[in-house]
Amino acid sequence: MTFRATGRTLRACLVLAALAGLGCGKGVNGPTDGPAPPTITTKSGVEMVVIPAGSFEMGSRGGSGDERPVHKVWIDSFLMDRYEVTQGEYERLGAKDDPPFSNLSHFRGKDLPVEQVKWPDAARFCNARSRAEGLKSCYGDDGSCDFDADGYRLPTEAEWEYACRSGTTGDYSFGGDARQLGDFAWSADNSGKKTHPVGQKKPNPWGLYDMHGNVAEWCQDSYDKNYYQSSPEKNPRGPGGDDAYVLRGGSWKSAGESLRSAARLGESPGFSDACLARDAIGFRCVRRSKD
Repeated sequence: MTFRATGRTLRACLVLAALAGLGCGKGVNGPTDGPAPPTITTKSGVEMVVIPAGSFEMGSRGGSGDERPVHKVWIDSFLMDRYEVTQGEYERLGAKDDPPFSNLSHFRGKDLPVEQVKWPDAARFCNARSRAEGLKSCYGDDGSCDFDADGYRLPTEAEWEYACRSGTTGDYSFGGDARQLGDFAWSADNSGKKTHPVGQKKPNPWGLYDMHGNVAEWCQDSYDKNYYQSSPEKNPRGPGGDDAYVLRGGSWKSAGESLRSAARLGESPGFSDACLARDAIGFRCVRRSKD
């Protein structure tokens, strides 16, 4: 069921999520039992999932060195876009912003995820979406983020992995069997070397689509391969610096290993030294769960 984003219904959603015992940190290898968290529909008409508060084990013991050490993290409740930002959404807001911004995607289609988006452009979109809904913008002109603002921003790396895992502890949100990846993700094995309309594959247990594959997603955090050694336990927001930002989820051109829930990648915010093709990079938005 979809709810309108009023204060009363949003608070009700959060209560329901808490009563359902979601996000309690009792992850399992494969999909979890029980109902998915509730969703809301924003003033802009975008579906968002009410991600419940909880703790999880972040990182991987068997992955790359930057995924270790595995460490326990607490995440407060927040809202996350159910789908990656589409070109249709990006163009509608871009046409209204002052000055306007354009869709520079390689693969064109209103239901395709927007790509070739630099990190500052993603932050600008978040601010434009905030203004369109009468919310306080999170990003300053220098790219700094006001986490207390009620507007939209990019997810922290910890928020992203917590939402991706959705209570599971395996390599993927559906478990550890990479042979099932094609049911949940567009990757190098099945994409036909292009992006695909959002929401065509199966969602994760919390109802989020394309968390594995299609386009890799910008996160709020700067990238530091050693950050997990000193990351705080509650709501980590990443290290300082702006030389590289975190990308998560892998893309249409990635092998299955790069689509794991814990897989990390650092990328220049302006594509000056792109590790992924520019047309493999997009994003989704989050915001605080309280009005």
